[in-house]
Amino acid sequence: MVWRWRRSKKIDEQLTVDRVTGTFSRSRLDLDLAAGVDVSGRSTASLILHVDNLEQFGKRSPSSVNQILERTAWVVMATVRSSDIVYRHSDSSFCVLLPVTTDEQALIVAERIRSNIESTPLLADSNATVSVGVAVGDSGQIGRTTHRADAALATAAHNSVVHIRWHYGRSAWGAA
Repeated sequence: MVWRWRRSKKIDEQLTVDRVTGTFSRSRLDLDLAAGVDVSGRSTASLILHVDNLEQFGKRSPSSVNQILERTAWVVMATVRSSDIVYRHSDSSFCVLLPVTTDEQALIVAERIRSNIESTPLLADSNATVSVGVAVGDSGQIGRTTHRADAALATAAHNSVVHIRWHYGRSAWGAA
């Protein structure tokens, strides 16, 4: 990837990295979706992970929200491959782009992330869980693929259970 430095390096870093989680920021996600992250022409998966009931943690202690987001980001980054890219998607969600990934591999990664978050002691003590929307598509259409993963997440969140949802709307994995 070639960087063009139009602003100072410090300003670019502030725009690129989310200060709370250490993941790439939403503005970086938008730039990468517009530019494309993989030019191989092979399939790329998009996962949208939403931290369930994050507002409940904020009621207990406002600082606990940032701790849960930070720890969730750590688990996600430790679970994915070095070629995968993790972004802060919104206040309570993350986007993970998995270049050169099949449908089956994407579901395995999603389940591994969900399981690791639930079993990590620092997160398990707070009963933190995630819902995950999964979609796989052509690397040249990663923006559309990410939109489908977001739609799958909305379906999973609507079901209000810990769930991984496939972009066609069929349930891939679920747990109550």
